[in-house]
Amino acid sequence: MIDKPNVEIEKLKEYIMVNRSYWLHENKDGTIELHFSPQMPEALAHLPDGQPVEHIMAGFIDENKIYFTSFRTISSLGETVTELDGVDDPVMLWLQFI
Repeated sequence: MIDKPNVEIEKLKEYIMVNRSYWLHENKDGTIELHFSPQMPEALAHLPDGQPVEHIMAGFIDENKIYFTSFRTISSLGETVTELDGVDDPVMLWLQFI
């Protein structure tokens, strides 16, 4: 068992179809990225300098799941990267609701 936050590929694709602020990108090296920018009113009120924020979750595919290894945020304040540690990393708890 891989100890990283994960989600079934098909469930994530269905979620993306309904939530158009999300999109998947597969890199040439086989890694995958989930990109999204918060669009809901409660998030928009907290954007730094009123500018968009992009989140990028990077990981890899194993069988029918995507396992995420890092969470990157890019905003007017700069860029931060969090390495994800463990399947129940608090940053990734929202995956449980997909």
